[in-house]
Amino acid sequence: MKHLYVLLCLALLGLATAQPQYGGVLRAGMQADPVGLDPHSTQATSTRNMLENVYDTLVMFDSSMQIVPALATSWETSEDGLTWTFNLREGVTFHNGEPLESSDVAFSILRVTDPEIASPRSGDFALIESIDTPDDLTVVIHLSKPFSPLLSKLAQSLNVIVSEDVVAEYGDLNDAVIGTGPFKFVEYIPQTRMVLEKNPDFWGTDADGNALPYLDGITFQFYPEPAARTTAIETGNVDWIEYVPSSDVDLLAVVDGVEVVGGLSNNFRTVYFNATQAPFDNKLVRQAISYAIDRQTIVDVSLFGTGGVMASGATVPTGQYYAVESSPYTQRDVEKAKELLAEAGYPDGFTFDLYVTSTYDFLRTPAEIIQANLAEIGVTVNIVAEDWSIYLPKVLDHDFQATILGESGQSDPDDFLFDVFHSDGGGNLGLYSNPELDALLEEGRKVAGQEERKAIYLEAQNMILDEAPHVFLFHSAQYEALRDNVKGFEHFPNTSYLGLRTTWME
Repeated sequence: MKHLYVLLCLALLGLATAQPQYGGVLRAGMQADPVGLDPHSTQATSTRNMLENVYDTLVMFDSSMQIVPALATSWETSEDGLTWTFNLREGVTFHNGEPLESSDVAFSILRVTDPEIASPRSGDFALIESIDTPDDLTVVIHLSKPFSPLLSKLAQSLNVIVSEDVVAEYGDLNDAVIGTGPFKFVEYIPQTRMVLEKNPDFWGTDADGNALPYLDGITFQFYPEPAARTTAIETGNVDWIEYVPSSDVDLLAVVDGVEVVGGLSNNFRTVYFNATQAPFDNKLVRQAISYAIDRQTIVDVSLFGTGGVMASGATVPTGQYYAVESSPYTQRDVEKAKELLAEAGYPDGFTFDLYVTSTYDFLRTPAEIIQANLAEIGVTVNIVAEDWSIYLPKVLDHDFQATILGESGQSDPDDFLFDVFHSDGGGNLGLYSNPELDALLEEGRKVAGQEERKAIYLEAQNMILDEAPHVFLFHSAQYEALRDNVKGFEHFPNTSYLGLRTTWME
């Protein structure tokens, strides 16, 4: 009986310690510095990952990728799909103490579309005709055409709501990081750390009504070398790391006191061609390169078999509802590649620079395999690598012949396709332009029915595969590792770190 009593006490103690606790500063090991602190003008995932818990969006995704309330508690749309009305949460304040008002929401959305801001996501709200604010807690968005992805665009973690007064005072948001989120910005020291502290006035609560966040703060520490992040989590120098290197996923999974979480994510990794420059302005050349690259070897060698899956279609990840899963390039065909090069007028090949970042291993390491693959068809690849902070601005300015890159955080097929391949898409870094494809992608934005949208997007993806503006390499898995005293963190398949809002430390 005494033995049973002891077991019962231990069980009850275990249940008690499973309850969230307040306090503690999470030390987070990050891959890269932010590239700009103004969320509306940057495209950098590194910026998003550190600031999405400083700011809030109008609506947001949960960990199952369902859209849920955030600064808006409810919304409705008119029958014709042209008018959306959002009701704002009462009592929300910015970190400087100013109340959130509907005018801030209208200002923030329209700021993303402002040509002077040059937001890479300006197309997200291009169909907004006007925004009304009939009172401080009501926002009415009027569209010029129905736009089915509107909610997913509003939930995008860089399309945040900012203070109109703060922008008026500072000019932009690089020197004034002031949001409504669970953590306040304290400092950023390049190549060293970014520090956030708890916002005691945050509006959010957990499922039991307890105030969030639990943590007193987060200190993001930068470890650009993958092995350094692995060592930091192993030794306890940090409590949590992002982007567990593919080579170390299995290793860390068996380390005592460390847990690895994650899996396949909503993203794509491709070779982008600059379609305005010879020889990549020639479809036959782009097709030849696509046939010549061994995608499976990239997954097996560069990603160690754990870091992703080979792309069997285009940018929409394998297995998703809107994905094409039949590509002519799935099986490598060197002879076909040589034939296409000869037909394009390059029987003896050519030389080009493959521009990559030295910061992210999953974007850098495929380059050597591609270099070896293309040597077999007479194409010489010069690999040029630079740090992310130098690389990304150049790529966003289309200053490359070809590069290995991708995007994360997508939810709607419009994110994977319109943004990347439409002539006016903010993510169309290779400046590929096809009026027929543009028309299809525009039609996909107008219709609401899943079956109708799927038919449009399958046709669009097959056209993209034929035109080959990218070489579709893989969809990566993303993993985070945490020490066993870190609790409550949820992995998001769109690679968001909104899970830090519910994280606590034992």
